[in-house]
Amino acid sequence: MARPRLISDEQILAATRDCVFEHGPHVALDVIAEKLGVTGPALLRRFRNREELFIRALTPDRNPQWMEAFEQGPDERPLEVQLREHVKRVWTFFEEVIPRITALRESGIEHKKVFDNDEGPARAFSSVKGWFDRAIEQGLIDADEAETLSYAFMGALQYRAFISYMVKSPNSARSNREFLDDISRFFCRALQPAVDARKPQVKRKRSA
Repeated sequence: MARPRLISDEQILAATRDCVFEHGPHVALDVIAEKLGVTGPALLRRFRNREELFIRALTPDRNPQWMEAFEQGPDERPLEVQLREHVKRVWTFFEEVIPRITALRESGIEHKKVFDNDEGPARAFSSVKGWFDRAIEQGLIDADEAETLSYAFMGALQYRAFISYMVKSPNSARSNREFLDDISRFFCRALQPAVDARKPQVKRKRSA
């Protein structure tokens, strides 16, 4: 067997996630240890107990890239280009985080031991709403307010990702890739101003 010190914490956490997703949240430590080529007690010398190992392995990133991208924008690029990037980043996040949250809930670990408060979801919504607020102010999009728009944007992506994971199929003739293209086009067409308000308008001279 490999010596424990030759295996990094991240390798252990990655193997734990793989085993949880394959065998369920009640997978035995011995199964994880076997995957790594070590013993169960060796794992517990690196992590205090099974609960700590699972929390470390399954807790989502508290500062995901997609939130930072929303907080930095919008920029001067076309609306559809920016929306497509955001849609892809948020989708990738939900694909990763939904299996983790589901496994944590099914494992019996108390919610408060994983999440001290609702800071993560609150920041996520604030990041999206802030982007749409600024986009409205800049004339990049045509909308009355950003809150409902933010719920619609996040809800469409989260629901599709959740259903795709839980039933292993979105129950749709559209593939996930086609769905993401559809969502990007839908929001772009719904929000694109009739005339780009950020650009000065040039009045045409009337012909004599």
